[in-house]
Amino acid sequence: MAVSTVFFKNSSMIDQLTRMRSTFDDLQRQLNTLKNSETYAGLGGNRSLDLSLKQRINEVGSYQSTIDFVDLRMNVLDQTAGRMDEIRSESRTAIDPNNFVQQADGGTNSQTSAKVSLVELLGLLNSDVGGRQLYGGSKVDTAPVVDMDLIMDGDLTHAGLKQVIDEYAQADAGPLDNGRLTSSLAGTTVTLAEDGVHDFGFKIQGVTSDLSNVTTNYTAGPPASQDVDFTGQPEVGEKIRVFMDLPDGTQTTVELHVAEGPGENGGFEIGATPADTAQNFKDALDTALGDTAGSELKAASYARGSDAFFDTYQGKPVARVDGPPFDTATATRDGSADTVAWYVGDQTVADPRTGSSANIDDNFTVNYGVRANEEGIREVVQSIAAFVAADFTGESEEDHGFYTAMAERSRAPLQNEEGKTSGIEKIQMELATTHLAVKRVDERHTTTTNSLKTAVDEIEGIDSNAVAAQILQLKTMMEISYKTTAIGYQLSLANYM
Repeated sequence: MAVSTVFFKNSSMIDQLTRMRSTFDDLQRQLNTLKNSETYAGLGGNRSLDLSLKQRINEVGSYQSTIDFVDLRMNVLDQTAGRMDEIRSESRTAIDPNNFVQQADGGTNSQTSAKVSLVELLGLLNSDVGGRQLYGGSKVDTAPVVDMDLIMDGDLTHAGLKQVIDEYAQADAGPLDNGRLTSSLAGTTVTLAEDGVHDFGFKIQGVTSDLSNVTTNYTAGPPASQDVDFTGQPEVGEKIRVFMDLPDGTQTTVELHVAEGPGENGGFEIGATPADTAQNFKDALDTALGDTAGSELKAASYARGSDAFFDTYQGKPVARVDGPPFDTATATRDGSADTVAWYVGDQTVADPRTGSSANIDDNFTVNYGVRANEEGIREVVQSIAAFVAADFTGESEEDHGFYTAMAERSRAPLQNEEGKTSGIEKIQMELATTHLAVKRVDERHTTTTNSLKTAVDEIEGIDSNAVAAQILQLKTMMEISYKTTAIGYQLSLANYM
């Protein structure tokens, strides 16, 4: 054998060992990284599919990140709305029409409880998650509701709730504090009439009467009027009822009866002549109208005034009484420029849910916006705030009547009728439906991601058992080759000869 041939063979064996060592190192890398290649080129024909699968994983991951944020916000929305509905129920219990107990400051025990609830309620409406407001629609960078003191008392240039309500109370009571009515006597006929064509005060709807020797005549108007003519003398115990509409859409009744003697509440005496009886009737009617104006009508004024102040949905202007003077006003005006805006969130779109939107899948957008001035929420805020704003400091029978009427009106919107859901609960149900859809999409994304990752692993991954077996096999081959090469290099010329 030629010497060159020996060295050529030895050189080939070294190259083979080098390749085996390189293969061994690559197998070790695969076993450590569980990847069959460090580059996409090493994936061969599967590299395009691998890239496509990873891109989809990133897209789904982006959707799931969005879902995480949406899920957090919707959880907080559910918790805060749930607490608001509890406040609604608690406030209804606290505002007791029969609990007229005044404190040292002139307020009542019920008002103190209502004020605490109102402060908490307004705080909940200013809830945020990571600096993003939840109850301002698409306007997420500022608190949607102003503080309670500003709502109640306003500032130097803007009227608060108390002033707006007071203007309505004056306009409804009128200069005579009798609900904008006039009463007159001509002979034996008493005429009760509205003082003009406007939306303030009592609105006469007619009478029912069992008075003997009395005729009645109703004129619808406007302005409406009611005549009561005593053609003779009525009998003791007989009654007449005057029906009147109130400014908040409710109705009240003034009932008078023929009294046996002086001093009977709601009674009028028979006079010496029918004309004298008519005068007694007029006097009793004037007194009853004044009492009712100071209680039920005043409560209706508070309800109407608070509605004008709070019901600003979709930019509806605040309707202020056009005055001064307010007690003879005949119209309202746009008070937006000089009245506190209690809600300063977004009002640009009709559907409040679209105020906050999120894309959580291809062609799948969820809407979960809420506004503090939505009817279901606004009615609770308005009812509690109007009750807190009421002034019962007179301690008169009239104030007792006003308190009762006010409490009843404040409780009504807080009532959750049997078998029906409250306005806040309806909002919760809408959000719950959306939240369920979000969770189902998230579950689908998780399943999709797992499937995609499995496909990527099949392309990029290895069978660790098979690679380990290859490493053992290659190690054995390398040991044999090293020995063989070593023997070849130990040959000397003398040994070869």
